[in-house]
Amino acid sequence: MAGDDVKGGRTWDYWNSFNQHAVDGFGVEALGTPAWKGKPDDNINCTVLEDIIAGERARARAITRLSVLDVDPDLGAYASDFVKSRLELANVLTDYENLVKKQMAITSPSVLGVGLLFNLLNHSDDHQAGLLWRSLLDEGRQTAENLNNLQQPAMACQARALAARELTTILAAREIIVRVKLSERYGREFPPMQTYVRTTTGKDSERVLSDRRIMQNMLGKSIGSPFNTWTFESMKEFHSFKVISVKYPTNVRTEYEVETQVRGLHTGQQHFFKLHLTYGWICTRWFLVGIQETN
Repeated sequence: MAGDDVKGGRTWDYWNSFNQHAVDGFGVEALGTPAWKGKPDDNINCTVLEDIIAGERARARAITRLSVLDVDPDLGAYASDFVKSRLELANVLTDYENLVKKQMAITSPSVLGVGLLFNLLNHSDDHQAGLLWRSLLDEGRQTAENLNNLQQPAMACQARALAARELTTILAAREIIVRVKLSERYGREFPPMQTYVRTTTGKDSERVLSDRRIMQNMLGKSIGSPFNTWTFESMKEFHSFKVISVKYPTNVRTEYEVETQVRGLHTGQQHFFKLHLTYGWICTRWFLVGIQETN
């Protein structure tokens, strides 16, 4: 009886730790969370994918490090298969990101955004057959010859995504079976994974950005007219920087009014700018999606 109590206690502890790690950070579910409604550029899409890939792999590592001593074998087997499924999802996202980058080199901007990936991983219908390849062709018919090189990886990526989705569906059903077995054996409720989830959106994740973070986000951005353009190229250009006001129109959009004094590293030219910055929450973080000069 004492042995059963030990096993029950360690199984319960493992269940809690497993579920906490399984939902920690940002995983593939972030693709379906509330987000800024504009069209993000390809670099943002790739950054989001990289965040999610890293998140899924971090979850898998954390779960595999848990002690399995005296843990119920049904739970151990379920956790092992869960880790395999998350790593496979990370591999699917890696394939998708590689496909985005290859298409960007042929027909920029890419049509393979995170929204298309979310639909592929969460919805099933007859029209999805060859979805990725059709999207590529519709966007780049003038470069169809070059795009032909992407047909095989596009079809392979979609097949792998559909297989990963099927595995996730099977595991969701299996979770119920495991919970019933554990509850019967140890006389207590084992709550579903969903109860461990804390949804993170722009509302509560780094809502107020640091001055340094904003300046870093401005690098590579340009303002002005085609004949009088200033591009922020280095942190060393900023001689002063001040946030004048911050507004929160929605949970997924933040507006900053800032003032900055800059000096070109190569030209020595100095400028004083008043700027309106728009940040959008896109799946995993805040992105600078708009920058305008103000009077």
